[in-house]
Amino acid sequence: MLTGIGPGIGQGYAAGKGAEAVGSNPKESKNITSTMLLGAAIAETSGILALVVSLILIFANPLIGLQGAMVVIGSSAIGAGVAVVAGMGPAIGQGYAAGKATEAVGINPKNRRNVTVVMLVGQAVAQTTGILALVIALILMYGNPFTGLEGAFIIIGASAIGAGISMIGGIGPGIGQGYTAGKAVEATGIRPDQQSSITKVMFLGQAVAQTTGIYALIVSLILMYSNPFI
Repeated sequence: MLTGIGPGIGQGYAAGKGAEAVGSNPKESKNITSTMLLGAAIAETSGILALVVSLILIFANPLIGLQGAMVVIGSSAIGAGVAVVAGMGPAIGQGYAAGKATEAVGINPKNRRNVTVVMLVGQAVAQTTGILALVIALILMYGNPFTGLEGAFIIIGASAIGAGISMIGGIGPGIGQGYTAGKAVEATGIRPDQQSSITKVMFLGQAVAQTTGIYALIVSLILMYSNPFI
């Protein structure tokens, strides 16, 4: 559950910005609080996904009972758990976006709707690497390509762990995409009439920021399905 570090940081930032905004504009306490709670709830997503993977590994482990070397099966369990650590990045980024949205609502409450839309869209994109990491974890648990392989079990087991570790590269894109979303939210709060243009630039920046997350996914898939070491 190392992934829980991300939501803790992100939600704490959002809550801090919420408290700051209420202090500056107490009349809008209700709108500020609801925006903060909505954004913080989205930032919790990665923590929930990591919890689900952890509970599966503890109480409904699909790897138990599989035929194959125990070192490979055990390494696959480690790889699945490590993979979802990537969700730490999206959670921090989503929390930043939530904080900026909360701040924007406090400054200009009439733009709340525009700000919320940009926040939610930006947070959704920032979640991408967390979802990719979850996919790798589920493959290692339910469609594990390593368990039936022949060869040096240490190499196969290390490859399973490596496939999970590779996905940690998704932390960076998650934070970067969330930062982009936060700045887009901030800009929308100032110039809601430019929401469309701001959103387009946000998408472009987030797409570029996603690049290393895709590289990490490719490395994981190569280790699982076209491993040059085996």
